[in-house]
Amino acid sequence: MILSRRLLSIAALFLSAIIQAEADACTIVMASNTEVSLAGSNEDSEFPLTLIWYVPASKGEYGRVCLGYNMMKNSAQGGMNEKGLFVDGNSLGKQGWESEKAKETHSGSVLDRLLATCANIEDAKAFFHNYNVPALDSARIPIMDKSGASMIVEWHRGAVAFLESDEPYQVATNFVGSDYIGRDKPCWRYNKAIESLKIMGPLTVDTIRDALNATHVEGSGSTTVYSFICNLTSGDIHIYNYHDYSQALIFNLGDELFKGAHEHYLGNLFAQRTAAYEEFILDGPVRMIERGYERNISVALLFYNLLKINYPKAFQREIGIETLSHVGRRRAEEGNLADAIKFLELNVREFPDSAEAHYELGRVYSINQQTEDAIREYEKSLIIDEKHIQAKKALEELR
Repeated sequence: MILSRRLLSIAALFLSAIIQAEADACTIVMASNTEVSLAGSNEDSEFPLTLIWYVPASKGEYGRVCLGYNMMKNSAQGGMNEKGLFVDGNSLGKQGWESEKAKETHSGSVLDRLLATCANIEDAKAFFHNYNVPALDSARIPIMDKSGASMIVEWHRGAVAFLESDEPYQVATNFVGSDYIGRDKPCWRYNKAIESLKIMGPLTVDTIRDALNATHVEGSGSTTVYSFICNLTSGDIHIYNYHDYSQALIFNLGDELFKGAHEHYLGNLFAQRTAAYEEFILDGPVRMIERGYERNISVALLFYNLLKINYPKAFQREIGIETLSHVGRRRAEEGNLADAIKFLELNVREFPDSAEAHYELGRVYSINQQTEDAIREYEKSLIIDEKHIQAKKALEELR
């Protein structure tokens, strides 16, 4: 199934929206003293195709590093620029955001735009004063600069709010902080991070790492796919893969920008993979297609094409027959035979030499009382593998 670049761009747009709207528990920790300013993040998701990319300075834009997704559409989840500005995001439910007629509405990746155009907290405040930012309808945006000043931008009671702190640290998780000033916070990760920061000794990267480790999540729905810590004073960035805080890759932003524009899949940067991470990679394609299917089958099929292009680059792993087979079987089990057939028909087009792919399609044709189509697929299965017992038995029964 060959799709145009325009259709793939549409798929990337859907994927970006899903990632940004449905990422679960992300934890951002920002802390400073007179010597150093540090900001770290746990990025939690179901999606394994995470990237780090570097954008050199250009006219009117600062050099920056972004982490997140960049498959034909910039979906930065966080990063740092050459001026020592850090940004990230926490997903929220719908906040009832409304635009203001006097402001221009910003489109595209707001986190990337903040990194490209803002040098400090005051610049960031001016950005939100000047632009409508639709992303605030479903997210809050923690920001910290090199001086140690930090804030969390959120939509609260019909207006943009800048949540700041008198403490030398600030934590952001997935609730509107302006609703809980002076009250107990409704998030164990927030409370755990604050507890860790209150008793910290000298502020180091290890301080932030330990807070991130204490608040990472593991589960079938969402897990901490990667974490990173930005030293806004030195420009160093420490990256941890799949909630493994025992090893970090350390890059310096200035050194990387000197190399020009470049990017890396995190899966390629970390050569050693735990068994849990390998399983996460293995299950990723089905998870992503199923999430697309929650929108509609067209989005799911477009996701498949994005995965087919990007998975080999990220993990040296081709998308095999089992991915569409699994999704097709699940539709059949749900009784949605029409969609099951669409997935399985694509599977035999992708893998015409697979006896099993033809057999599975024939089986669903048969259930759907498309007898002639079922016979044709069973026959193809036996031409490829004359010993395919299930296809032989099914064909005999139909005849």
